Amino acid sequence: MPVPLVRQPLPASLAQADSAAGLFGALRQRLPGVPMAFLDSSDHSHTPRPERSRYSILAFSFGPQATTVQHRSRREFLNWLAHAWDAPDDVPHAAQEDPAFQLGWVGVLGYEYRTQFFYATHAVVVDHHAGTAELQSLGEDSGWVEAVTEALQLAQSGQLAQSRQDVLQTNAAQAVAPGVLRQLRARDSQAEYLGKIAAAQEQIRRGNTYEVCLTTAVNGSLTADPWQSYLQLRAQNPAPFTQYLQLPGSAFDGEDTVILSTSPERFVQVSSAGLIRSEPIKGTRRRHLNPDQDAAAADDLRVHPKDRAENVMIADLVRNDLSIHAAPGTLRTERLCAVETYATVHQMVSTISAQLEPGASRARAVCDAFPPGSMTGAPKGSTMQILQDLESGPRGPYSGVAGYFSSTGACDLSVLIRAAVLTAGEPGCWDFHLGLGGAITADSEPQAEWEEILTKSRGVLGALGAEFPTEPYPC
Repeated sequence: MPVPLVRQPLPASLAQADSAAGLFGALRQRLPGVPMAFLDSSDHSHTPRPERSRYSILAFSFGPQATTVQHRSRREFLNWLAHAWDAPDDVPHAAQEDPAFQLGWVGVLGYEYRTQFFYATHAVVVDHHAGTAELQSLGEDSGWVEAVTEALQLAQSGQLAQSRQDVLQTNAAQAVAPGVLRQLRARDSQAEYLGKIAAAQEQIRRGNTYEVCLTTAVNGSLTADPWQSYLQLRAQNPAPFTQYLQLPGSAFDGEDTVILSTSPERFVQVSSAGLIRSEPIKGTRRRHLNPDQDAAAADDLRVHPKDRAENVMIADLVRNDLSIHAAPGTLRTERLCAVETYATVHQMVSTISAQLEPGASRARAVCDAFPPGSMTGAPKGSTMQILQDLESGPRGPYSGVAGYFSSTGACDLSVLIRAAVLTAGEPGCWDFHLGLGGAITADSEPQAEWEEILTKSRGVLGALGAEFPTEPYPC
């Protein structure tokens, strides 16, 4: 007989701005080595779209029901997801006032379809609007209630950093100290990347593609606690999909992997009632300290024909992806080329939604939209082949997606951009990987595209006290 889901309110307030982060930090100390994730709406106190950042999820997998799965192909992943998550039409929908996440699978789907998900046997779902939280577990677990209550008391006692300002002050010295990030190397030199842009534009001229989302990477070593590094990242780059994912023995390199993401981009959200929504981002401008310059940068992004063309092409691609399983007449473009402002950049975003047809496979709808069109270009199939020829290494988790598939039939997955991937190396040292990319069109100015790579790198590298390296990978 299946173990029932038990939900109960946490008998304490989480009204403080960063109680969720403090609570996760305390629970992480109590549960070393287990698969865990902090799906963190770190911008909830100042977001222009409050409904998107209402909940944060603290998910853990331990005990007799703990399960982890890995996959290495699209077919393998789709077959598993259809069995593990697809919700029949007669499954009761989550009530509107309830969180969409009620235990389920949490993890990462990498760009090349290497995946790792764990079943969250225990969770805390924080409602930032209400300042409350809900405890979830498989079956009654008084030990979980006690552990969370004690961890929250510890977090709120001041023994752990609780506010964004506290984190900045606590870690300022560490953030700029030499040696936190070492031996940084760029996958491509400026000249090499400009050459790849020229090759992509030649493919466009030949009619093989309209837009190529070309990527590169920075690698190095991190000599710091991943959780402290995450706190630094979220403090300086609050976003709706900041995430800390700890994946022991991961599918990507066989070693323990930690992903620190400050992504602003939603790949796909599916409600328990079958509404599917995607919010692709294309178009970036860096922020400025001068308010007039900052406003001018946002205005330039809003009206620039190249950025609008990039965004419209990807929005059209996403419309096609979602239409495959959409009920007739339900496909909508809710927003087109809207500008959203984050801590280090302005971004252009569109929102597309549809109602899934009755009987449609939710798992197939998600897989048919993957990889994110904002990270491939258009048309997707031929452009991915061009990218495979141009890029000099696998992307791994970067430009894949991360998030959850809930027992309610809902899911919410973000695109892994602005994300550091850490792989366990020598004791106290983590291999560091930061993927970076941008959309290449016929109108792209190669030097401007290179500058966009540097702009995107600053959010992660700058928060960790580093700059984009001038040296390429050694031969």
